Amino acid sequence: MAAAAAAASECPPANFSTATGFDLDAFISGRWYVQQQMEVLYLPRSQNACVYADYARRSPGFLGYEVAVHNHAEDALPPYAAHDSGSTLCAKVVDAASGKLAVAPCFLPPSLFAGPYWVLAFSQEEGYALISGGAPTKPSSHGGCSTGRGVNNAGLWIFTRGASRDQALVDKVRGIAAAKGFDLSVLNDVDQSRCTAADEVGPAAGPAGTLTAIV
Repeated sequence: MAAAAAAASECPPANFSTATGFDLDAFISGRWYVQQQMEVLYLPRSQNACVYADYARRSPGFLGYEVAVHNHAEDALPPYAAHDSGSTLCAKVVDAASGKLAVAPCFLPPSLFAGPYWVLAFSQEEGYALISGGAPTKPSSHGGCSTGRGVNNAGLWIFTRGASRDQALVDKVRGIAAAKGFDLSVLNDVDQSRCTAADEVGPAAGPAGTLTAIV
């Protein structure tokens, strides 16, 4: 019994792992809609509406960022203010095969400022991905482990290719997260029900608000 309790409080769990054989080009080939996410410093629960992420290849340049990152979120309550990152965020590939990237504002050196962005599971065919801001190092009072709640080393997200909620698919990804040792109580629903193409801000557009997300 004591050994089981010790194992349950081990964070990250001994069996924790990221994706294997990760295909970055497939992953960034289309928009991702967030169905559930953990509240973190830069993305409060009040902004849990119309959250999506776009990614595209870019020239690495001097700082070595290989992927352009565009995040969008909206307030859940009227007047539904938008919070859009525009073209300010970039990702550096840390370990391509295992889905490990690091994200920061494009003008900052990644070695000092980029936070982990880890793809834990991904299926192009089924249209889902599970993302974390690094390993879940913090034991939870609800059982399982979680990341921090700040900017770097923080966050847990369930992505789907479709904006419309597929509860069976969300439940499947939640099961994957649980198997990797995460505390699922940190996940909150994102409302995509009122979001249309007309609401979305393209990657080249200027920010409608401020979103320094690592998503």
